[in-house]
Amino acid sequence: MPELRTRRLGRTDLLVSELGFGGANVAGSPEGKEALLKAFALGVNFVETGRLYRGSEYVIGQALRELPDRGASLHVASKTIGRTRDAARRDLERSLSHLGLEKVDVYQLCDVGRDDWEQVMATGGALEGLREAQRQGLVRFVGISSHSHDVLEQAIESAEFDTVQLKYSVFDLSNEELIGRARRRDIGVIVMKPLGGFGMAGALKSSAYRDRLNPNTLLRYVLSNPNLSVAITGMRFSREVEENLALAFAYEAMTPAEKAGLRRDAEAYLAESAAGPGPPPSL
Repeated sequence: MPELRTRRLGRTDLLVSELGFGGANVAGSPEGKEALLKAFALGVNFVETGRLYRGSEYVIGQALRELPDRGASLHVASKTIGRTRDAARRDLERSLSHLGLEKVDVYQLCDVGRDDWEQVMATGGALEGLREAQRQGLVRFVGISSHSHDVLEQAIESAEFDTVQLKYSVFDLSNEELIGRARRRDIGVIVMKPLGGFGMAGALKSSAYRDRLNPNTLLRYVLSNPNLSVAITGMRFSREVEENLALAFAYEAMTPAEKAGLRRDAEAYLAESAAGPGPPPSL
């Protein structure tokens, strides 16, 4: 069986599978644990979750406990929604307990907005709490996730973070320059929503673009960017794992012409959706 390709997660020096498991919805399916175990068996070695995703850490912890090495070969990332030192430390303690781990590879500040930035970076802020945990050996590397272009830019320029997590897909290229900038600064880039975000896959199935804008082409587009480290997709069922992994095993990077063609299709689809009776799927 072919091996899943890996990429370096920036200055962490962790080698992570370029397709990772996004755990946001894993607790919403009775097959969630089976999907995780299937992904791990096929070579996925990076799983991302967070305190915000109710039940996700618990289900991932159950899956890790069923592995012969208790997940020693896997890299686990989670996130705190806390904005203060004490709140971040409390979240970390819960994360470690639910995951069944003594330490977590990457712990991130979750969904930091422009109004949160000064608080999390200040004395007594969440970053201070994670730095303390890092010195105590509870966290190996510290990262940040955000939907704000401004915050991501500040995070990259600050040199305070080992990883950044951001959205990137053919439908939303607003962070493409930041991905390259993070790579040049040796910061690991975790891409979320590579298929376009919640509701996009279902909406595309009933559109005239379903043959060109399908999960395979969307994921291939993202993985063709050499500057990112890992793209995480939400996979609630084993069949989704098998479908996404089949592409990851076999894909070839898109040519510039192929990328340009897919961008045109995506722009046309979004324009038609915006002009239709309802709003386009959330990105």
